[in-house]
Amino acid sequence: MSDSYELVPLAHLYPGMVLADALLDARGNVLLAEGTVLSEAALLSLSRHGVGAAPIRRTAPRDQPDSSVVQARLDRLFRRNDRDDHADWATGLLRRYVEDYRLRREVAP
Repeated sequence: MSDSYELVPLAHLYPGMVLADALLDARGNVLLAEGTVLSEAALLSLSRHGVGAAPIRRTAPRDQPDSSVVQARLDRLFRRNDRDDHADWATGLLRRYVEDYRLRREVAP
């Protein structure tokens, strides 16, 4: 197993995560191979097999984007909408979501 993994509890696993090592059951049988991308069905299967945690590959940290560049781009994309117009709440919400995504901010579910 590589050094770039994290043992994640079953409750915190979600579809799309990638296994860093083969996942074995209590008898040593391979449930999922290394490199498997977890699906909803696989997660349900893990809970039925009594798996409590799984080794998940860590993603390489990305460079933080330049906030001023992102803001300038968003200003251009949303140029027809006034930022301070609270009557247009849907566009303001969309802009905040796009901004959070582009600035790679962690957003609580």
